[in-house]
Amino acid sequence: MDLSFRFDWWLARLTRSPKHGGRVELCVLRPEHGARRVVDELAVTPERGIEGDRWLVDPHRREGNQVSLMNVHVLRALAGDDAQRMALAGDNLVVDLDLSEANLPPGTRLVVGACELEISSDPHRPCRLFEGRYGATAVKKVKRGNATGRRTRGVLAQCVRGGTIRRGDAIVVRRGSA
Repeated sequence: MDLSFRFDWWLARLTRSPKHGGRVELCVLRPEHGARRVVDELAVTPERGIEGDRWLVDPHRREGNQVSLMNVHVLRALAGDDAQRMALAGDNLVVDLDLSEANLPPGTRLVVGACELEISSDPHRPCRLFEGRYGATAVKKVKRGNATGRRTRGVLAQCVRGGTIRRGDAIVVRRGSA
């Protein structure tokens, strides 16, 4: 039995996020494998990514993918409203912004707080830890959302201008050439 219609129904019920600008709802630091800390702000540099995050020492890291973002409405639908449970997704920024391929093609820049991030072409996929924390059905939902261009697992980005990102900061989408 094809369950894609059930997942499409789930996707259709999600609250829509703004396309041209949004807001940082949660900042998460990953100091070591499996550890997550909800913080008020993140310091970000083009050279190191998020200061104190394990990105630089992660054996699975891919160059240019220093910051991960996930949509707050998707994450709430999977994890509930508890910030600590939401942080388990492992994304640095939980945002209220349309992260779809149509809205943020690779190369699109986001001004977030004092930083500027550039959306990567690498897909953000759920890992086995994500499945362990939220379950197989959650993985199927985000995979279906990714397959339909919604990027429900989120996006990856690199820092092109460093600074501080704080919870509550506005996000401005910069379209076209940098």
